[in-house]
Amino acid sequence: MQIIKNSDIAKEVKKLLIEANFNLPADIVDAIKKFRVKETNPTARKVLDYILENEEIARRERLPLCQDCGTAYINLTIGSGVCTEDMANLNSCLNQEVAEVYEKCYLRKSIVSDPLFDRKNTFNNTPAVIDICFAPGTGIFIEINLKGGGSENCSYLFTLNPSSGEEEILEKVVNVVKENVTKCCPPGVVGIGIGSTSSEVTKLARKAVFRNLNVRSSDTRYRRLEDKILKEINSSGIGPQGLGGKTTALSCNIEYAPCHMATLPLAVFLGCHSVRRASSNIFSG
Repeated sequence: MQIIKNSDIAKEVKKLLIEANFNLPADIVDAIKKFRVKETNPTARKVLDYILENEEIARRERLPLCQDCGTAYINLTIGSGVCTEDMANLNSCLNQEVAEVYEKCYLRKSIVSDPLFDRKNTFNNTPAVIDICFAPGTGIFIEINLKGGGSENCSYLFTLNPSSGEEEILEKVVNVVKENVTKCCPPGVVGIGIGSTSSEVTKLARKAVFRNLNVRSSDTRYRRLEDKILKEINSSGIGPQGLGGKTTALSCNIEYAPCHMATLPLAVFLGCHSVRRASSNIFSG
């Protein structure tokens, strides 16, 4: 039995929170560069150049990639044969780390304590959204995702008729993008969840938004649908920052799961060009 201390998990979470805020993932940078080569619109090329310049400055000067430092999502996947030192206090320990990082690194704190009646800032960007699951393997896989308010507002859930086909899904997704993408600093990533339940399909869409762009769907049918939707979106002419061009989205990612025979849940999450994520595995000493 591996025993991993809360303090070791917290230490790794701290490192990943800092990395996610200051360093744009390599696959995102590579995608922007590739689309920059293909762009024919001068304004679009200039916007993509600015995005790449912003990435370089943030990494070099250790400045936030975006002024909206986002909601902190912490995902832990605990391997078989792994035991945490104090599971009951793990959430509290992780939130303490979030509070410390956002304070010491001068990151904007955006979480309010009550959604409706008492919208007062918690002044430490907590609570984080913490998900814990278990899977085969060794150690603990930790993933940090940061999502700003602009892209979070571009999140939609549909409960489709189970007889709906891929063309209806394509239409729904493309319409969501056309109506909302300029609110979340395109070019971005379109995350799509299909199946499961109405409560779980949104998690699939979030997982899709933060999936590495080099990882395509393992199912050929869904991979073709990803490519088809991306092509349709980039044919819209909306372009970077909505100023025209071929680069409205960098990728379209689909995650799917089994569902009840009477249902077909669909969730669409839009992510901005600053897709902030970081991950690592930790093992017991």
